Amino acid sequence: MTRSFSHLVDDFDAGRISRRQLLTALVAALALPRVAVGQEPAAGRGRGDQPRDTTPLVPPFEPTGWKTVWLDHLSYQCTDYRKAAAFYATLMGWKVRSDDGKQALLDIGENSGGILIRGGLTAPPPAAITDAGLGVNRPPIHAVFDGFAWGIEPWDTDKVKGELEKRGLRPIADHHGADYKAFRIKDPDGFDLAITNGTKALRRKMPATAKLPAPAPFAPTGWETLYLDHISFEVPDFRRSAAFYQALLGWTMRTSNGAQASAQIGDIGGAIIRGNAAARARARGGDAAAAAVEIRSASGATAAIGHISFGIANWNTERVREELKKRDVAYTNKDGQREPRPDMTGTLESFHVPDAMGWDLQIGNKIAPTRSETQQ
Repeated sequence: MTRSFSHLVDDFDAGRISRRQLLTALVAALALPRVAVGQEPAAGRGRGDQPRDTTPLVPPFEPTGWKTVWLDHLSYQCTDYRKAAAFYATLMGWKVRSDDGKQALLDIGENSGGILIRGGLTAPPPAAITDAGLGVNRPPIHAVFDGFAWGIEPWDTDKVKGELEKRGLRPIADHHGADYKAFRIKDPDGFDLAITNGTKALRRKMPATAKLPAPAPFAPTGWETLYLDHISFEVPDFRRSAAFYQALLGWTMRTSNGAQASAQIGDIGGAIIRGNAAARARARGGDAAAAAVEIRSASGATAAIGHISFGIANWNTERVREELKKRDVAYTNKDGQREPRPDMTGTLESFHVPDAMGWDLQIGNKIAPTRSETQQ
């Protein structure tokens, strides 16, 4: 897209384009030069191979000293939870632990925590900024990742509550039964975050043996998910968010090129904390430009998860491509062909595909932290 921001605003003011068209054009334009401008590593790449940004992160409060030891769960809301749960179980090998008719809890992998898939989404979620480059052929999105929960150590319910209150985070208790202890808070951008007592020992006392809530959409792949490679977390101020998660949950941070931070979350996986469209517009055109592209979730959060990357066992690039194509788990490319979108850089081999709700899923070969990540 070659039209400038000012021309787009003129078209909007003159009634030649709608507000939705203005936002769509701006989001697409801001996403296109992502690599050229910031040299941001795309999915899974760049942890360990990007120039260091030496500007220090400024912690928002005294570090807690906590260590994140478990992905308790990702929170995913969609229009048809049964269909979404059946898709992930059949494609990625996730196990259904429970289903109460409104939501299903799935185990992602042996060491990767879980995902709570809920129904009831009515309003279309905002488009994922990171993946705007997927273009006009991207299917409609009927899902949103709207929160996550992390298990920490050491855990003492009263002490955790007190430490959160001391830092002004207003914890809300979310305990269930004798084993599940948690406090919900909001991060600096209103994203839903839970701190829990979750560990593998507590959450995996019994095997996950619930039935699929809907028929399998295709033949099972037989794949086993081994690793949460990364969460692509898009925020208005990546330094502020990185400093928050570092101080609160002990995530190890590495910034690169002043554009984003790469986080290592204990031995669990990673996160790329990057500036969202509003942050990029602010860098180029000030607050007015940022306001024009600011996107909030239904809860008012200005942070969003653009995509999540999972590593599977026994990777073979061509075999994975063929298995995805065989099941028509693919995007329509610019030539009208149905193909998984490749994302290959350095040692990373991966594909982006839409899930059953149109959300962007990345499947790759990374199954453990790299040496450089564990030594940050």
